[in-house]
Formats: sequence, structure tokens, C-alpha cells
Amino acid sequence: MMDFGSYEGECQGCDKFCAVNDLGLCDSCASKLDRDLIRQRDWDYSALAFGLPVDKREALRSEIISKFGEKYELIAPPEKNRKKRKKRKKDGLK
Repeated sequence: MMDFGSYEGECQGCDKFCAVNDLGLCDSCASKLDRDLIRQRDWDYSALAFGLPVDKREALRSEIISKFGEKYELIAPPEKNRKKRKKRKKDGLK
């Protein structure tokens, strides 16, 4: 018997064949993704932080970092020194 919202398949995070959610992640990888979203303050996309009062969000983030560390577990960390491209005008066009 399957739970609502899950099915058997290959996890997109760890490549195991098991029950996965609508994102194609097993329970373990879904938890890692949720923690990563909290680390980068994507509150609206995190299942744990969704609906949490604004004044409690940073406390949740601090708790996640103290238990699991600052390092991202599943997603690639954002680039810190991303170079901005300068817009160039093409010759002849103004």
C-alpha cells in the first residue's frame, strides 16, 4: 500500500530505488533539501519553515546549522563571488 504523494522510483538525490515524493526524493534526501532551503533562507519552499512566524525563522535556521552544520547537504551552494557581466552595446546600435 502506498502513501498519498509517494511512489516507488529512483531517488534523484541518492539514486536508490525506494519510495519517493513528488520531487523524486526519498525521505532522507527530502530532509536534506529542506535543511538546505532553510540554510539559504528560502522560507517559502521549506516544508519546516512554511507557515512559521517571521520572528521564528532565524531561530530555526540557527538550530539547523548547530545540529547539521553550515555546509549544504544536497544542493550546490550559491556562488559568493559571482562576477557581474557588463552590458555591452553592439557597434552601430544605440
